[in-house]
Amino acid sequence: MTLIDETFQTMANSSDLGWLVHELQSKNILWANEKACEAFKYSVDELRALKAHHMSSQDPNYRREMGIAWLQTAVVEGSNRRFWKYRDRNGVDFLTEATATVYELEEVGKVLVVKFRILGGTEAPPEPSTWVEETMDRLMRHTSSGILLLNSENKVEDASPLAASLFGFSVSEILNKNLRELGETDVDLDSEEAKLQMEKPDGSLDVRIKVSNKYGTLRWLAGFLDNVVDTGKTFRVLTVRDISDKVEWEKRNAHQMANLQYLSRYNAMGDMAMILAHELGQPLAAATNYLSGVLKRIPKDQELPEVTYGIEQARKQLVRASEIVTSVKRYVRRIESTTSVFDLTREVEESLYFARLRAEEKGVIIHDDLLPGELLVEGESVLIGQVIINICMNALEEVVLPTTEDKLMELRTESDGDTVSILVCDRGRGMDGVPADLLAAGAFSSKEDGSGIGLIISEHIVQRHGGHITYEPNEPRGTKIRITLPLVHQNS
Repeated sequence: MTLIDETFQTMANSSDLGWLVHELQSKNILWANEKACEAFKYSVDELRALKAHHMSSQDPNYRREMGIAWLQTAVVEGSNRRFWKYRDRNGVDFLTEATATVYELEEVGKVLVVKFRILGGTEAPPEPSTWVEETMDRLMRHTSSGILLLNSENKVEDASPLAASLFGFSVSEILNKNLRELGETDVDLDSEEAKLQMEKPDGSLDVRIKVSNKYGTLRWLAGFLDNVVDTGKTFRVLTVRDISDKVEWEKRNAHQMANLQYLSRYNAMGDMAMILAHELGQPLAAATNYLSGVLKRIPKDQELPEVTYGIEQARKQLVRASEIVTSVKRYVRRIESTTSVFDLTREVEESLYFARLRAEEKGVIIHDDLLPGELLVEGESVLIGQVIINICMNALEEVVLPTTEDKLMELRTESDGDTVSILVCDRGRGMDGVPADLLAAGAFSSKEDGSGIGLIISEHIVQRHGGHITYEPNEPRGTKIRITLPLVHQNS
């Protein structure tokens, strides 16, 4: 070939390695030395007409996208080494240890030269590169999380099919895309702090990525960006998994907690209104009676128009105040009567779903044993559901403590025909030295900054539904929280 000077050809043909000269941008083959032609069983002219997928093994671990990413990394960084399995003219695969390096030739300019050594059938690849070159591929195909291999500029060099699909792309489409193009991260990867962190050999970052597809559907991914050092070279590996359900639960839980706090204040105002109405009713009625008595005691033969007028006006104001108090009573009772009959089993199952999202994240197993059929309860289903979630979250916080050996939580329902009980059990530290009747009163909280307010609100809600919460020792250890509510029996 006239474009490759004779000195370069002579040097390449004297080598014990196979040499493939690729065009820098297209990756097309420009020339090959004698060793390469022998290995592929093609002439130089025949090799020029071949594409990457014609020369590579059909093994999915050596798919075309990975080969292009490998060569492109060499273009960007000057050199890149890996094990690659080629295929010869007869369809026979052969494994090589290959290094792609950028060269500058006088007549051609910059080219990409791949030098490869064929590994024998009994010859194993050197150990230092097994993680990146082999185990990485297996992990990409068999892990339940998606994996992206990034360069130092956070561009995708390789991706598992799952990772590509999580971002809404195929593997070939996602290659060479910057992470910024794939979604919105909660950590600015271009910030000085992030760059300094990832420049460390052991650098790592936790990120959340908001991904929107072409239809506008949002997906949330949790990612762990980690540096992997192999033979002196650093690779960035981003492991991602779908946490859309968890994020939705967090949003819903935050909304419900805010609503719960509002309703708690609202209910407290209702309680205070009822107390004031009750306490003010008697003295207002008494004052009215006293004024009526005074009017009757004024002698008829003594005309005191100013006094009579003043007493009458005062009595009218007291009557008006009594009417306001009565109106407040009716209003509060009307608010409290806006309830409905709902199926507690369905509410427990929904609460279990959200509790399991948190439990899975913390490595906790939840066992459930729910009574079959409907368990009808009257009240506010959202509030009761939030009480169940709040109790479950408290139990999970106890289970995940290092001192808790059994990473297990149990939830079951029981009924005596008139009432239904929801039992949440953990095997944590238990209640030694803590009176059960003081738990909901705010006397007990295992959290460093805990105040017991969540338990107070929960018990207040349950009491307004005609039920109660009790705290008992669990067997063989831990705490059992029982939420008891009255059942509604509907005539068939």
